[in-house]
Formats: sequence, structure tokens, C-alpha cells
Amino acid sequence: MKHIAPVAARSIISTAIVLRMALPCSAEVFRYEAELGSLNGVQFANSVSGFSGTGYVTNFNTDGDSVGVTADVPDGLYELWIGYRSQFGEKGYDLRVGSATGSGMFEGSTTFAQESAGLYYLDAPTNIEVLKGWGYYDVDYLELRLSSPREALPVAPTLSNPNATPQARFLMDYLSSNYGQQTLYGQQRHFSNPNEILSNSYLNHTGGIFPALIGSDLMEYSPSRVEKGANANGETERMIDWAQETGGVVSLMWHWNAPTDLIDGPNGSGQEWWRGFYSEATTFDLGAALDNPGGADYQLLLRDIDAIAVELDKFKQADIPVLWRPLHEAQGNSSGAWFWWGDSGADAMKELWSLMHDRLTNHHGLNNLIWATTLQVGVDGWMDWYPGDDMVDVVGVDVYSSAGDNMSDEWLALLDEFDGEKLIALTESGTLPPEDVIENFGVAWSYMMPWSEDFLTGNHSAAETQAIVGSSEVIDLSELPVMPWRTAGQAAGDFDGDGDVDLSDYQVWREHFGLTAVNTSTASPADANGDGLVNAADYTVWRDAMDSETVAVPEPSTAFIALAGLYLTAMGRRRDR
Repeated sequence: MKHIAPVAARSIISTAIVLRMALPCSAEVFRYEAELGSLNGVQFANSVSGFSGTGYVTNFNTDGDSVGVTADVPDGLYELWIGYRSQFGEKGYDLRVGSATGSGMFEGSTTFAQESAGLYYLDAPTNIEVLKGWGYYDVDYLELRLSSPREALPVAPTLSNPNATPQARFLMDYLSSNYGQQTLYGQQRHFSNPNEILSNSYLNHTGGIFPALIGSDLMEYSPSRVEKGANANGETERMIDWAQETGGVVSLMWHWNAPTDLIDGPNGSGQEWWRGFYSEATTFDLGAALDNPGGADYQLLLRDIDAIAVELDKFKQADIPVLWRPLHEAQGNSSGAWFWWGDSGADAMKELWSLMHDRLTNHHGLNNLIWATTLQVGVDGWMDWYPGDDMVDVVGVDVYSSAGDNMSDEWLALLDEFDGEKLIALTESGTLPPEDVIENFGVAWSYMMPWSEDFLTGNHSAAETQAIVGSSEVIDLSELPVMPWRTAGQAAGDFDGDGDVDLSDYQVWREHFGLTAVNTSTASPADANGDGLVNAADYTVWRDAMDSETVAVPEPSTAFIALAGLYLTAMGRRRDR
């Protein structure tokens, strides 16, 4: 459901007739005739044939006009359908289901038709209300059809880059293993806060629960911003330090200031140089630049990509994989593109994606990137903007809606296109998905990334936030496994860094076995001897540290060592290619 301005709650008392009938799947259907509901500013009518029950409700002409019912059904997941007639063409309507608000569109129809209005989990009597929106339509009935959550198919942990680093493959393996069951809790950090990853007020709000995933922006590294005196304040180094200290996951995006042709308007104009990623603040023509590879503008595109490659390479040198999400929200909405990289249309944007992918992967060798794209689900032709399976690892959507929205519309639309093929993520949001959203709705984002601290703290109470991010469906920083890029100091054999040498360290060694360092001196916290490879020699360090313990020391099985040897041989051949 799409977000609209909140509508004042109303007390709704309905004397509804409930019709129960069998569907082909033996699902129960609960129909509430609109004319028997609570009518506010609207009227009963029966002059147009084809309606259900004794009539329908009409004259949705004035703000505040509405019809509502109270649904009292067995606990469960339901799809809401609205019987309607929209004789004057396509019309928008507003909707309230309990505390959730949203909107939808009725397609034009001179006869009575029906419209799906989304999925809702109902576990108590619930008020359902259709409000005017655009108005000038009729409502025949509201119908709840018992449904069941659709489970996402497993996704193979295969990256689009066959030369991906061991650390990138490790992260992809982890994301794939949890997909459909748990969601990584992320947070886009305040770029203007150079002193700390997240503020104390934010962490007080979450009850000290720290996100497993932190998002940042390479915006200030854009050359046209640097030319104007922009200062990134060491953002790259800050994120690297955090990842190495905590083993947390890094996501990066790029509000790419146009390479040239900034309007550079006065303050307050909306066309200031520092808004140069917006279409309205630049006249840069992407299509023309791409059509002339020998031209100056094309070379400026390469210059900018190369400048960002310098920052991304710092993560590579630290053996830190990055969820890389460039060219986000390119399509914009039905009114047009918001950013210059979408102004020239889908084909130009995809050509720019391909250029960037080739430049960063093949020219700069940035094999630590996991490529994530953001699609504008719900906008006409949104799939036309998909760069292609060979250049994408994660498919995301950005959802800004009211608190309590289960976001099932966007999830199911992406699932229809990418189920079993790509991980699906909530790459930006204004709110958190509701508690138990996986269990109740099957909406199982790989990870979620609320935009800016203020969105989370402003849209959710502390209690609500802590219930959501502390639930068993959500993974926070403390629940991540030991990641190979964590470099916190530790005693010999203490691979998980908890201060004790015990069996959990042996488990870390098994999980990291075979990992190699690409650019750093050690392959992972389990590379005890610092030779760049996690192997049997590191096991002996742990075993020796355990000698004084009373716990029995497990010996790796012969089969495990044999299989591990084959794995290392295969990886060596792969790297040789």
C-alpha cells in the first residue's frame, strides 16, 4: 500500500452481512456489503444493475466522504478486495485498515468490477474504511479472502562477478543462508555526523541494539563537489574502521553530483551546486554523453567513476566486501526522473550501469563489490530499468510509507520477477517493517535500511522500535557470525574475540576454513599464524590454546580435511585464471 497523508480516525459501527463461500482452494471469503456499513457523507443507491447485495454506495465527492465496516474474522492473513464501479475513468481512493493507511487506484469501469487492496493480518475486530481520495466512484462491497504467506524460494549464493573475493563470497553465502528466514537490520547513517557511526540518542531509542548493516554515501567524493570545496571528512576510513572493529556489514551508495553543467543557482532556488545530483539542478545530458564516447562529457563520466573507484579500492585493500548500490531510484515516479542519471530514460541508465560495472570490475579490479539495484516498483514500466542478471546480485526497492505498512505489495511484485533468482532487499525505507512480518506476511527482505536516524525515531516509538529490531526475525550486530574482515585484537586461538578460547572458536575456524587474504596480512580472525590462509595450521594454534581446558578438543574429520584440501586446490586454480 502506498503512503498518503494520515486520515483522522473515525468510530465505525457496522451492521454488516457476512457471506461465506468456498473458493477453489477451499479458502474462506468474508464479504461486507458497503450499503450496510457506516456511511459518512455518501449515499445508498441501486439504480445501476450488476451490484452485489441490495445496492451500493455512491457520491464520494467531498473530502471526508467514506464508507466503513468492522471486520470480525478468524485470526489470519487476508487479501482485501473492493467491489467498485469507476464510470469516469481511473480514480484514486484512500484506505484505512486498523491503524494502517494507504491508497490505491480503481481502473475505469462502467460496470461493477473488483480491485485487490493488499494483504492484512487480522487478529482482532478491525475497522476497514474507504475514503474519498479522488472521488467519483461507487463502492459495492469489501471482501476479505483468507490467504497464506508466500515463502521466498532459496537463492544460490552465486555472485555476478566470477572473480569475487573470498570475503564477498563469504558475505553472499551468509545472506543467502538467512534469506527467507531472517532480515539483517541496517541503518543509513547521518552523513553530517563525522564523530560517530550512530548517535547516542538513536541507540537510546533502539535500547542499545546496534544494526548489523550500516549504509553510507560517497556523495562528497564526487569531483564536481570537491571542486566546490566539499569535504567528505574521512567517511571511507570511518566506515572501514567500523567494519574492522565490529565485523559489521557495509553498504555504500552514491548521490553522484553531475560531472558538469551544474546550474549553481542561489541558495533557496533548489538548483544549488550541492543539489547537483537532482535533475532540476543540472543540465547535464547523459544520453548525449553516452552517444559520444570520444567527447568531453563521456570522459568526465569516466573521471568521476575513477574517483569513486579510489574510495572503493580502500575497502578492497582492507578485504572488506561492500554492498554497492549506485544509480538508485533512477526511474523516479510517474512524473519523471528525480536524478540526472534517469533523465535520459531506461536505456541510457542501463548503459551507464554497464559502463560503471565494467569500469569498476574489469578496469579497477574491484572484486569486493556485491551489486545492488533499486527498482521503482509500482511505476509503469519499472522492470524496463533492470540492468540485467549478469550485472546485479541484489534487487531492492525503496519504500516510504506509514508505520505499520507490511510492504507486501512491493515484496510480492519483486518476488514475481526474481523469486529464486536474486536476493530481494528493502534498500531504503521511511519506516521499519512490522514485527513478525515474515511469519504473518512472508515478507522476508534480505536486509532493511531505514533512511536517516530521524525517520526511524520519528515514525516509531522506542518500545515499538525495540520490539521490531529485537525480534527473532531480525539480525542485529551482536547476532552476526564472526566476519573475516574483523581485525579486533585477540589472544591466540580466541577467534571470536570474546576473551575465551573455547568450542565457539573452533566453529569460527570451520566456517572460515579455506579463506585467503587478498590484500591484508591475515585472511580472517581465524588466521592465527597470519600467513594469509585459514588452514589446519591455525587449528593447531586453537588446539594448543585449549590444552589446559577440561573440554574435549574435537579433531577435524579426515573427510573434512580431504574436502577442504580439494576446495583449496579448486580455489587456487580459480585464482590462477
